[in-house]
Amino acid sequence: MNDLINIMAKIELFAGEKMRKTPFISGYRPLFEFNGANTKISGKIDLIDTELFHPGKSGTIQITFNKGLINESHFKVGEVFTFSEGVNPLGKGEIVDVINL
Repeated sequence: MNDLINIMAKIELFAGEKMRKTPFISGYRPLFEFNGANTKISGKIDLIDTELFHPGKSGTIQITFNKGLINESHFKVGEVFTFSEGVNPLGKGEIVDVINL
C-alpha cells in the first residue's frame, strides 16, 4: 500500500516585502493550505528542470504528501492552494496532475 500522494502543480512564489528573499531547492517542505481543509499539511517539493526556485518565479513542480492528514478529495486537478512557512502565504498553486493517490 502506498502511503504517499504525489501531484504535479503549477506554483508562484511571491516576491516583495515580508516574502521569502532566497530561492529554495528540491526537498523544500512548506505548509500547504487547501480551501475547506481543517488543517495545513506539510509537503515535499521536488523541482523539475531547475535547481533553484526564485521569488517571483512561476513553474511546475512535483509535491509529495503523506496520506491521511487531510481528506483525499482535496487532491484533484484544478484544486488551488497556498503555501507558507508559518502564518503568511509565500505562494500559491494549482494542481495540474494527480500522479497517485
